[in-house]
Amino acid sequence: MSALKLLRKLAGFKGLTITGFCFSGGRLHLQVKLSRCGCRCQQCGRRGTIITSSTHDSRQWEDIRLGAWVLILHYMPREIHCLTHGRGQEQIPWAHPKSRVTYRHDYQLLRLSQQMTQSQVAKLLGVPPSTLSGRLHRAIERYRDGHEIENLHYIGIDEVSYCKGHKYLTIVYDLERSVVVWIGIGKARKTIDHFFGEVLEEWQLDEIKGACCDMSDTFIGAIEDFCPNAVLVLDRFHVMKALNEALDEVRKEQWRNAPKEGRKALKGLRWLLFKHAGNRTKKDTRDLNTLQKSNRRIYRAWVLKDEFNRFWEYTYEASAASFLKNWTKSALLSRLEPIRKFVRTLRGHQHRIITFIKCPLTNAIAEGLNRMIRQIRNRASGFRNVECFKDLIYLTVGDLDIAGEIPEDQQLVWL
Repeated sequence: MSALKLLRKLAGFKGLTITGFCFSGGRLHLQVKLSRCGCRCQQCGRRGTIITSSTHDSRQWEDIRLGAWVLILHYMPREIHCLTHGRGQEQIPWAHPKSRVTYRHDYQLLRLSQQMTQSQVAKLLGVPPSTLSGRLHRAIERYRDGHEIENLHYIGIDEVSYCKGHKYLTIVYDLERSVVVWIGIGKARKTIDHFFGEVLEEWQLDEIKGACCDMSDTFIGAIEDFCPNAVLVLDRFHVMKALNEALDEVRKEQWRNAPKEGRKALKGLRWLLFKHAGNRTKKDTRDLNTLQKSNRRIYRAWVLKDEFNRFWEYTYEASAASFLKNWTKSALLSRLEPIRKFVRTLRGHQHRIITFIKCPLTNAIAEGLNRMIRQIRNRASGFRNVECFKDLIYLTVGDLDIAGEIPEDQQLVWL
C-alpha cells in the first residue's frame, strides 16, 4: 500500500484523493483533489461547466488531528458556470464556503464545547484559545442562521442573572421538549414583548396552549396580552417559595425577640420547617410538634404552610377554590403579619393559581435548565460578552442540535 493511500485511509477521506503531503511544525499538509462529485454549484448543487481562470489561488482548511499532527488540506477551487446561477466558484464538499476549517473540525469543536471549557478544548485541538473562541461563535451563528421556532405549545418564562449589578437574561423554554427557544437581554416588558411581537408569528401565538411563569407582572401581562388561547399558570415553585419566605420571616422575628436561653430551642429549625411532609422523618415531626408549647407563633405558621401543600393535590377546581377560601381565612386570623402579607398576594393571583388544577404546568424543567445555564457561566468563570453567553446556552440546551446540522457524512462517529 502506498503512503498516499495509507494517509487517505487513516484520515477517513471519502471522495477525496491525496496527491501529495509534507510535514511542517506539527502539521501534516495534504494536497487533495476531488475524485468525484466535483464542479457543483454552491447554491443549487448542480454540475457546471469548468471555466479556465488564473485568478484563484490555492486555499487551505484546518481539519481534525491525526495523532500528534493537525491535518491541513490544500486545494485550488475551480471556477464554473452554472446554467441557473451563472459564474461562480465550485462547491467545496468538506467545508462551508466561507470557513477556513472543515465540517469535521466544526463538529468536533461543537461537541467538545458542550462539555468542556474552551481552554480545555483549545488544548485538545491544538489551537490558541482566542482563535478557538472566534471559530466556535462563528460556527454557532452559521448553523443557527435562519432557524425558526416550531411546535411551541407549552412555554415557561424566567430570568437568569449573568453578571453583577442586577443584569439579567429573559429566557423562554419549551416545556414539552425541555429546551431553551429564545434568550433576550434584560427583564423589562419591552424584552418579552419583542419575543411575542416580533420573533413569533400570530399563528404561533395562537398555538400556545399553556404558559408558566413566576409572579412577575411583566411576564403575566405579556402572556395575557399576546397569547389569547394560553392557560396562564403561576409556577408552583415560586408560590411555595413566597410562603416559605413568610414562614422564615416569622422564625427570624421570634429569634430576634427570644431571650438568649430561649434561642437554643429555635436553633436548627430553618430547613426543618421548609421540609415537605413526605420528606420528614418521625423524629423531624416530633421536634416540630414541640413548638406547640415552646413557640406557638412559629408552630402556627408551620401548620399553615403544611396545610397549604394540600392544595396541589386537588383535581376539581371548585374544591380547590373552596380550600383556598378557608385557608386564607385561617391565615388572616393567625395574626402573623408575614403570612397575612402572603395571603394578600395570593388573593391577587388566585385565578392564575387555580388554573394549575386543570393544567398542571410548573417551571421545574426551567429550573433544571437554569442549573445547567449557571454551570455554563461558572465553567467559563463568567462572560464579558453577553452574546457569547447566549451562544453557549443555545449550543448546550437550545432547541436546535447545532452540531447535528453538519452533514452526517462529515461527522466523526468516534467522538
